[in-house]
Amino acid sequence: MLDRTKTRPRNWALIFFSSLILTTVLAVYFINSKDEPLPEEPPPEMSEVLEALEATDFHNALIPPLSPPPDWEQYTLQKGDLLSLLWAEKWHLPLATLYTLLDNKEGKRYLNRIQPGQHVEWLTSRDGQLLALRLWQSRAVGREWLRENEGFSFRDLTSQREVKLLRLAGTLNGVLVTSLKNMPEIAGQEGVIATALDRHLPLRRDARDGDTFSLLVEQEWLSNDPRPYSTRLIAFDYSGDRMQIRAARHNDGRFYTPEGISLIPPFDRIPLAERFRISSRFNLNRRHPITGRVQPHYGTDFATPTGTQVRAPADGRVVRSQWHAFAGNYIAIDHGQGFETRYLHLLRSQVKVGQDIKRGQLIGKTGNTGRSTGPHLHYELHIGGRPVDAMRAELPSVDKLKGTDLKEFLTHSKQLFAGLDGTIKPEKMALQQPLSN
Repeated sequence: MLDRTKTRPRNWALIFFSSLILTTVLAVYFINSKDEPLPEEPPPEMSEVLEALEATDFHNALIPPLSPPPDWEQYTLQKGDLLSLLWAEKWHLPLATLYTLLDNKEGKRYLNRIQPGQHVEWLTSRDGQLLALRLWQSRAVGREWLRENEGFSFRDLTSQREVKLLRLAGTLNGVLVTSLKNMPEIAGQEGVIATALDRHLPLRRDARDGDTFSLLVEQEWLSNDPRPYSTRLIAFDYSGDRMQIRAARHNDGRFYTPEGISLIPPFDRIPLAERFRISSRFNLNRRHPITGRVQPHYGTDFATPTGTQVRAPADGRVVRSQWHAFAGNYIAIDHGQGFETRYLHLLRSQVKVGQDIKRGQLIGKTGNTGRSTGPHLHYELHIGGRPVDAMRAELPSVDKLKGTDLKEFLTHSKQLFAGLDGTIKPEKMALQQPLSN
């Protein structure tokens, strides 16, 4: 017993000192580790963060366009025209841009004093932003605004505006753009002309080798520039086994047959059988709520219950009916003359690619597919290859011209059709025709 009692203190002492040493070592380790932190992964770049945030914006479906970027557009001012109404409702340009131009003292006096007969030309990006604007007082005197990194620059135009009419005639061999390549007077412009005619005729379906065509084309350029900046189709005559169509451009920018019948049918404003609340409107200047970046909303959103019937607003042909990661089930319809409509986030599609559809026909049902926060229909209208506000755009409303419009068209188109037939030379027509709208 005495021996055990004497040895116990030694064991406790050993345990105590061993624990003290271990504690000291651990303390030293942790103190030193604060000076040398473990390596961390580098933070993400700001661009990566913004891209990730913007990817959550389900409205911009990133569907590739069906047509090339828009060409220069133009208009001759008429009596009673108001620039602000033309700007937003007819030209589909952001009013904020007009206010920016009016803030410029050099250009303000010209925009505030526009007169009937003056010619206006403008170039836009695909998303509808103004890139350049020209205001002509005559063929030789004008002003130009050009978009820069910050705002717009302003200058007087010192080059004369030239306009020339061309008559092109040929036989189809393969596709139209190939058949136009042997015409030196339009070198480099074949694609623009072929695309313009394709908007008015079902070439991809009904065109056949051996078909004949004659085209009346208007080209514009500045006198010191060897290449035209604008090439426009103003009349055509196409004859083949599957279609025979003859039409001319009216002052509303649309094509009509010699009798004044429109090549594009009337349009309904809304592609639904009944009205629903608009939850998000068309807005080219919308800012992303998180990133603060300008992210346009290219369509109109209707808050609809899932399964609501979607109906075609006009006759046309289905050019897309598929799935998209952002758009979900979506449909695109080509209505001709540059009019195209799109329908996103559908529950299901009722049509197939290549199918001809009629105004009022059931094409799909609304849903909540793709990047969507709730059941709705995202509806887009594109004119001339760029999105416009479907709730405000000027839409075709008649099958045939009547009254004064018909009388003006018959008088104007008589010479255009004579030019197509070769009975009037284009160079003489260029002197007789007013600056086209």
